[in-house]
Amino acid sequence: MKIERAQRKSAPSSHAAKADAIQKDLIRHMTSGRRLEIALSLYATAWEIKAGWLRIQHPAWNETEIQEATRHIFVTTHAGS
Repeated sequence: MKIERAQRKSAPSSHAAKADAIQKDLIRHMTSGRRLEIALSLYATAWEIKAGWLRIQHPAWNETEIQEATRHIFVTTHAGS
C-alpha cells in the first residue's frame, strides 16, 4: 500500500516534466509574433481577472475606479514578487 502511494505521488511530477518539455519545444518553434499574441492575450486575461476581483471587493466603485485601481496594481506590481 505504501509503495502504491509513493508511486502515485511521483507519477504527476514525471508527467509534469514531460508536459514542460513539450511546452518548451512548442514555444521554441513559435514565431515571435505568435509568442507576442499569446503574451498579450495572457496580459488581457490577467487584467480582466484582477478587475473582476476588484469589482467583487469594492461593489460601490464605478468602472473608472475599477480600471484605475487595476492599472495601479499592474504598474506597481512586479513579476515574481
